[in-house]
Amino acid sequence: MMPTFLGIGAQKCASTWLHQIVSLHPAVNVPAVKEIDFFSYYFDHGYQWYERLFKASDSAKHMGEVSPSYFHDPAAPARVLQYRPDIKILLTLRNPVQRALSNHRHEIRLRHMVGDDLSFEAGLANNPMYIEQGLYAKHLSNWLQYFPREQIFIMLVDDIEADPAGVARDVYRFLGIDETFQPAALATRFNQSVASRSETLFRAKARIYDLTRTRGLAWLWSAASGMGLRNLYRRMNIAGTDVPEPTMRAATERMLRKEFKADIGQLEQILDRSLAHWVSGDSNARTESQRSSRASEDGLWATR
Repeated sequence: MMPTFLGIGAQKCASTWLHQIVSLHPAVNVPAVKEIDFFSYYFDHGYQWYERLFKASDSAKHMGEVSPSYFHDPAAPARVLQYRPDIKILLTLRNPVQRALSNHRHEIRLRHMVGDDLSFEAGLANNPMYIEQGLYAKHLSNWLQYFPREQIFIMLVDDIEADPAGVARDVYRFLGIDETFQPAALATRFNQSVASRSETLFRAKARIYDLTRTRGLAWLWSAASGMGLRNLYRRMNIAGTDVPEPTMRAATERMLRKEFKADIGQLEQILDRSLAHWVSGDSNARTESQRSSRASEDGLWATR
């Protein structure tokens, strides 16, 4: 079955929250495995492999998936357009400085970065993608070369934190499904910090996850979760959310704000919305940005 929508990222920008609110809606079907990464990492597997992951349902009006790797992959937009030109696209974004720090913590939890120096500054020197993935205007402009603006629904984490129910309604309205449905995941924390007690167990779970995803065996992963194995793993190997994690030096934050400033300015033009708080850190500017977002959304919906 062909999906009717895609969540394309960005990474560490509440994509898990988005996946949950669409998967819980009775009119939507999503694969058991999040982050299929077909249009980025597994495009060589072919359409048949991809479509086997989607199961038809009498009640589901839409099917889709959420893979944050799509947003920054330069080849993904053309591949998606070739596959389904009318597909609806969902995009979540957050302050790129905060996203970079969350990215670093994620890399540590995944054991991609190890050693005595796990500071954010060491991670920034080690991984250029911390900045590259935060160049939202650059990547969004690439998508807009292939898809019209009205076909891409853009959400900010600022707005999800302030009014998750309102953003969920907007998502459902964009997809053309019952917007009065209230998913239980509205109160779920996203970008939650966890750590593994055992690296061996973590790597074993990661290998099994990749195997089910790449071989079209998502139903096995879903069945294992249904049998309680996922909860068992979390009890055995998740250390919890109070694990100390790296922070960012004030000088580094100032440097990153300067680094992202030009791209943020371009994004403001695309969104027709002020994002001054991303550059300044001013909470009052953030509140004003949320007001202007609602006004912009009202205008956008009025044109549909």
